[in-house]
Amino acid sequence: MVKGWVASPDGRHHGAHHVEAARNLGVPPDGFLDFSANINPLGSPAAALAAGEQALHVETESYPDLHYRELRAALASYLRVSPCTVLPTNGGAEALFLAARTVAQESGYYKALILEPTFSEYAAAARSAGLEAVHVVARQPSSGFRLDLTVLERALEDGEVGLVFLCNPNNPTGDAVSRREVLRVARRAREAGAVLVVDEAFADFAPNLSVASEVDHAVLVARSFTKFFALPGLRLGCLVASDVGRVRAFQPSWPVNAVAAAAGIAATKESAFARLTLAEVALRRQELLRALGELPGITPYPGAANFLLVRGPQGLPEELVKRGILVRGCEPFHGLDADFFRVAVRSAKENGYLVQTLRDVLRKGTL
Repeated sequence: MVKGWVASPDGRHHGAHHVEAARNLGVPPDGFLDFSANINPLGSPAAALAAGEQALHVETESYPDLHYRELRAALASYLRVSPCTVLPTNGGAEALFLAARTVAQESGYYKALILEPTFSEYAAAARSAGLEAVHVVARQPSSGFRLDLTVLERALEDGEVGLVFLCNPNNPTGDAVSRREVLRVARRAREAGAVLVVDEAFADFAPNLSVASEVDHAVLVARSFTKFFALPGLRLGCLVASDVGRVRAFQPSWPVNAVAAAAGIAATKESAFARLTLAEVALRRQELLRALGELPGITPYPGAANFLLVRGPQGLPEELVKRGILVRGCEPFHGLDADFFRVAVRSAKENGYLVQTLRDVLRKGTL
């Protein structure tokens, strides 16, 4: 197992572990083709990078606007919601932690429901807020990892769940829940006295799924602007809530630096970039799904975002690492095991190289 795939002591685990893998194998960090991090294959919008560079030279000697008026307006316009419902955050992760703390403070219940397999930060956010993370496997390979709402409803019968996390599209399985189904989950959670936090970190790749315009006291939406706009190092996200004041009370001042704010404002205005990204990712995702499905012993699962979950022989991710390719080993996820790994959708050339390398490994029978 490559170091970085196994969960850390606090239960968190992520992709983008090329530095650890390189140190573990004694090779340069830039020597890997990284399919473990789900970043837009087109890279960042040029206008966003230019705006960030200008802010670095012009705005870093001053504090950002304490209320982020321009940034909130830009994010709200992009999400088609009111600026008064948008709270800029230090990446999507901070939005999740703020949501958990807000719910824990207001709710009379002490459990947070995690619909597995899914993103590990939900459990971490719940624990940081003093909530007990309750893991229920609500997605199975036999159904293509479609969310089983009956599992959710049974879990809510516990009577002590104050918070439900829903990732849509879901990481790492790639499945998506329709907008109507999300609102059904919200209604059921509300009836049980719980708050639904919808993590839409990958919703830019499936914009018709978003429920950001439907937030109320019992529905919060977390967004990330690092995946779609390829700006993970700048850490920009937001929480959409009907009353951001109740959430902001738990947030330190100036959570978003001037460079991230400037880049985010510029990125949200790049409508041509967004359209090109949606078309390109959809095309490359379908090509990759088809090519992987033609390999013996490999089962790829359709996805709605910029990555695919794949099932194959155990030891395959390790063999790929030896050949300079990093994928996301999924053994740490509840409901998955060492048979599963996740691959990002990259360029046609890079995707082709991944498929050819997999073909070579499978043909040589080294597993």
